[in-house]
Amino acid sequence: MRNRTKLVLIASVAGFAALPRPAAAYVRTTTSTGIPIAWKAPCVKIEFSLGDPPPELKAAGYLDAATQAGAAWSNASLDGVDRCTNVIFTVESFSSVAGPVGMDYHNRLIFRQNSWCRDPPPTDPNEPDCYDPSALAITTVFQLRNTGEILDTDLEFNATDYTWSDYVGHPDQFGYLTQDFQGALTHEFGHVIGLDHTCVSPGTSSDRWPVDNNGNLVPACSSGNLPATITGATMYVSVASPSAEVELRSLSPDDVQGACDIYPFTSNFVCVAPTKAQASSGCSYAAQPGRGAIVWVLAFLVLATIRRRR
Repeated sequence: MRNRTKLVLIASVAGFAALPRPAAAYVRTTTSTGIPIAWKAPCVKIEFSLGDPPPELKAAGYLDAATQAGAAWSNASLDGVDRCTNVIFTVESFSSVAGPVGMDYHNRLIFRQNSWCRDPPPTDPNEPDCYDPSALAITTVFQLRNTGEILDTDLEFNATDYTWSDYVGHPDQFGYLTQDFQGALTHEFGHVIGLDHTCVSPGTSSDRWPVDNNGNLVPACSSGNLPATITGATMYVSVASPSAEVELRSLSPDDVQGACDIYPFTSNFVCVAPTKAQASSGCSYAAQPGRGAIVWVLAFLVLATIRRRR
């Protein structure tokens, strides 16, 4: 099973930064049977293929950005002092250049630099061999359909049509098709631990319309005047620019509440290996030619052009 969502880039997003307030709502990804997905033990080791990284940053720069993206979730705190979650992201550098996406208990992070295509190719003749070039990244999460237990995740970043750098450290590198890697990856790591977008993209069927943790229907992304509590979250579906993309690096109170409710901190926490896989789901970070698909999609839309799919 795969869920596709898209984070979009728009010309402007009012109130992107959320104001401090008590945490209120977050949205969980569910299986086709309606079961929220989660790791049995949220010790997520990411194998980052850095044998031949994109030229914008050295391998160490990309590794540091990925480590910081994971730390945003691992250090989630409701009071600003103490960790409130058992989520532990670790990122290790591997000399490989790329690798296959599949249920193999290897959580891979890959730059696709030569072609933005599936590896291995899909077995379903109705599925395209290559991804939408507007997609910035594809994150696939494999889980058990009837329990929601996450077993494996793979993240692919589109370095064929886009470039990836650090907007804070190297703003001079940012042109029309350059994205902030740490911000994008922080959003994708939210999907990895089972969180969904804070609003619903057009095309979502009414029988699959999600609710937040309070049982309220999640608003449509096309709704006007969405509150800052939604648009200011790392798990919001769109950003306006690379500088706004940097805001994804810092979790909102609702993002923190999600990580800490799903994986509450316990001092005796011990990691255990997953069991077996039956199904998959995913999310991708996307951009449009102007900026764009996941097997979850964090997408960018330019101006009034909106391309979304579920």
